[in-house]
Amino acid sequence: MLEPWDEVLTQEKERQSCAEDVAAIQVACVADHNKLHVAECTECWPRLLNRMRDRYLNSATKEWFSGRRLFLQDLDTLFTQAHEYKTDLKTIEQRISDEKREWFRDKSKNLGFQSAVKSPAEAKNLQHKLNDRSIPVEELVPEFRSAIGEDVSGNQKPLDDLLERLKTSKSPQMRVEAYVDIFFQPGNDAEGAAKSQKYIEMIRNGTPIADVIHIMLRDRQASKGNQEQKQALQKKLEELRRAKAAHETIPGDYTSCPLCDVLADTYKIRKQSTFFCPDEECSVQGQEAHWNEAHECASGDYCTDLQKEDVDMDGDSRITVLCRECVEAFKVESVFCSPQCYNDNFQRHREGVHLSEWAKIGEIADDDDDLEHLAGGESKYRAKKIEKHYLVFEDVLAELVKRATVP
Repeated sequence: MLEPWDEVLTQEKERQSCAEDVAAIQVACVADHNKLHVAECTECWPRLLNRMRDRYLNSATKEWFSGRRLFLQDLDTLFTQAHEYKTDLKTIEQRISDEKREWFRDKSKNLGFQSAVKSPAEAKNLQHKLNDRSIPVEELVPEFRSAIGEDVSGNQKPLDDLLERLKTSKSPQMRVEAYVDIFFQPGNDAEGAAKSQKYIEMIRNGTPIADVIHIMLRDRQASKGNQEQKQALQKKLEELRRAKAAHETIPGDYTSCPLCDVLADTYKIRKQSTFFCPDEECSVQGQEAHWNEAHECASGDYCTDLQKEDVDMDGDSRITVLCRECVEAFKVESVFCSPQCYNDNFQRHREGVHLSEWAKIGEIADDDDDLEHLAGGESKYRAKKIEKHYLVFEDVLAELVKRATVP
């Protein structure tokens, strides 16, 4: 699959080739047939239209319009009408321009800009604007740029620099270093690049740059989303830490990850908890990085928080839950960011984890009575009562704290 900037280079090359061919036809028409406008020439007008039509209908490379079937059908009809002088190039060009704007809108949704803004309210607002096709995409561009923390007026030069370096790169390694230099600027911002080392290594190990950007946006969203929950859990965590320090060899000033505590002490899924040193900055940053990397929502890219605009993920709805069957029966760490996210992804999780775990022990899942099949046959279903299938993390943690503090 092409990287986004490879697509840009390919599009520019194909666009330039088509533009040069069209210009050559126009120049030749004036010289050879003495026509003021190529549309007046019965020989050159069809040649020009066919060249433009081939640009879109017979493209050999993957471009922004590839796979947009309805658009290509409309375009084919317009070119046929142009041959018959029932429409003109201005109409065709406007149709292409309108479709490219819609492609940009769709592409922007998939890149996840709405998950990178400062608050859930802003994310919902941006998602609403992305879905509102009455809002021109030109009005959304400044918000996209603001979402990733870039100065609106300073974006073009880095993009131009990247494209130029990709054009001149003679090896895959040179391309990788071009991505690293442009996106993370280790030469100008060594401290910032050091904090982004995880993503730099992903690029150098072959992860597509589009995937890296998606992960960066998702990590940023997860970091914001977990703040309130972690603050709410901190009091319980401190109680647990003091209780554990009373009978373990771990110094009392050290803090531990509450979710790791539950997975290690209650369910024996992890061998031990994860601890952080007393230094406040180190502890805060360490816990943040650990939570984002070690306890990602089990729904992954299908996480409801990332997929839907109309989901209120504030307050009570942002409650971490554990899959009951996974932690109790299979000893598998399956953590979801909310009950709704687990409910939305129940079928995918059951088929991806539960059925394979039952197969490993040579048994067949006997839970049909817990499933509610949806209209359209047996292939789609959901849990009749999703609350039967999860454990609220805070409740489990409270039980652990209670056991740890009782002599």
